[in-house]
Amino acid sequence: MHPISILIRGIFFCLLLIGSLSASAQNYRDSFRARNAVYGELGGNGDLLSVNYDRIVYQKSMVKAAFRIGIASNQFFSAEEPGFYPVVPVEALGMIGRFQKHFEFGLGYTRRFTNEPDLLQNLYFSRIGFRYQNPTGGLVVRVGFTPFLSTESNTKSPGAAFIPRFGLSVGHSF
Repeated sequence: MHPISILIRGIFFCLLLIGSLSASAQNYRDSFRARNAVYGELGGNGDLLSVNYDRIVYQKSMVKAAFRIGIASNQFFSAEEPGFYPVVPVEALGMIGRFQKHFEFGLGYTRRFTNEPDLLQNLYFSRIGFRYQNPTGGLVVRVGFTPFLSTESNTKSPGAAFIPRFGLSVGHSF
């Protein structure tokens, strides 16, 4: 057999072997096929009630990362606030766990679209909690401690404000 033919066959065999190993490495048992989730959250980052979408963008063994965006309204939060304005929470999430049960942590930002000078407009959140989500889709339940920090000064908050909060989310993953 010609040495170049042996070399080509050897390279071809190595490429097939590497390809089959990398293909099976992506399909581990805890792999989330249902990477999208839609849920309502009571409390948390979106004032009192928000509707949210998140997507898992990275997963490796027990570690997952996701991004979330939501929409809410001040009308659910406080009747004495003047006018109507939207509230938009965004968040970067991390999850550690196997199968359906995960420890969840994250950092987020919530923007209240109002020009009212007595209301905080920019809020920064953190999250520490628990997430139940089946890797193949279905029920999503999240419970978390979600304190916020605002660096704005106004008449109601003359300096940085730190407020402890909690959130409960229920929805569906697909």
